[in-house]
Amino acid sequence: MKSWKLKKGADERIRSRHPWVFASELLDSPKSIKLGEPIELLDYQGRFLARGYGNPVSQISFRALSFTKKVEDPTALSELQIKLVKSYQYRIQLGFTESFRWCYSEADQIPGLIIDRYTFSDKGELHQVFAMQFLTAGIDRIFSTSEIVCEFFKELLTNSQFHQLNSIGWENTSIILRNDVKVRELEGLKSMAPLVIRVSEALQPNDLKNIQIRVQNAFEQQKIVLFDVNLIEGQKTGFFLDQTLNMKRVLEVLNSRRHELVGKKIKFADFCCYMGQWSVHIVSQLLQWGAEVEVHLVDVSQMALDCAAKNVNRLAVPGTALQVHVHKLDVLDIEKAEVEFLDQNFDIIISDPPAFVKNRKDIQAGLYAYTKLNHFVFKHLASGGLAASCSCSGVVSLEDFKEAIKKAVIKSGQPMKLLTTGGASFDHPALLEFPEGHYLKMLLTQNG
Repeated sequence: MKSWKLKKGADERIRSRHPWVFASELLDSPKSIKLGEPIELLDYQGRFLARGYGNPVSQISFRALSFTKKVEDPTALSELQIKLVKSYQYRIQLGFTESFRWCYSEADQIPGLIIDRYTFSDKGELHQVFAMQFLTAGIDRIFSTSEIVCEFFKELLTNSQFHQLNSIGWENTSIILRNDVKVRELEGLKSMAPLVIRVSEALQPNDLKNIQIRVQNAFEQQKIVLFDVNLIEGQKTGFFLDQTLNMKRVLEVLNSRRHELVGKKIKFADFCCYMGQWSVHIVSQLLQWGAEVEVHLVDVSQMALDCAAKNVNRLAVPGTALQVHVHKLDVLDIEKAEVEFLDQNFDIIISDPPAFVKNRKDIQAGLYAYTKLNHFVFKHLASGGLAASCSCSGVVSLEDFKEAIKKAVIKSGQPMKLLTTGGASFDHPALLEFPEGHYLKMLLTQNG
């Protein structure tokens, strides 16, 4: 394993267990290694700091997999299996049993690896899909072929410790590589089309374009809600699982008013609804509590709207009062949005847009977009109504996001109260020593 030294005084961050080192901090040139090659990192005086992998073309030249000498080769598949058993156990201990994020990159000490685990039923049997992203050269090098990936997870499923946590067998396991992301290009890798490399024995690959995944209810975790999804063509790994905690925050406030909901008509708007995650979780509870609900699903993607409408309409069981309206609309096209929602006010509005800020040079433009969108939200919020304003832009701090929302409040003229803030759900943990992992923010406000 090759060794790299840091410049004098450049070791403070890595000693605090931040997993990244930039090219400008290295005493050695990173240009001589292959993409993702294992590296041992030393300080200026040659003392051990960490082991991980390097990249000769990325600004992030080194990513740490281990901060201890005891692990001789942290890129070994056996070491990754140990970490993945531990990360799975962590989720199970927190009550996750169905669809959840199994591995979250730096937070699970495997920078560059994302694994979302989805469950679904077929002919009375439980199946699972591992939808994965290899975001860095180091992870791409470790899992260099589909054969290696399949053999790795087949072996893991037969691991006795792991089998106690997950009893679904290899025959009912599918694997999708979702390396269709531009961030790979920063690592010297190609963005690739989604690839199904393994499918359950009873299924065909295209079946994963239209399956009904099982997700635990945000308010009552022991209950299951169903979502029709497209795991091959949908965004990211096909579905978003990170808002569960924020949905629960909204539902806790609504639960405190539960006695007022019986027979009351609630107008609900879900801006950037994607596949209807927010709507299904919240509307299902409102209907259960005896409310009548009018839902407005808004998204620019027709595929997302089709799935969202199907998912929400499934809640219209006998004895419930539910209306669903679909709007194919870019929410930042405010002129069209104002025409679409002329004179309409809502009791609950969710604003969960895609990341407006991809990098630091876009911060001001992105913050303006958050202000613009939420100004529209607050203008159409009924007295006493709730608004959940979200940002998944990692480079936007919570304080900057609050400032953008404050400007929207002032511009709207509405007397908004901040009830609480939120973040990613527990299956998307973050490290205190790695602030870059704190990406999701939510402000829950009330009008009046």
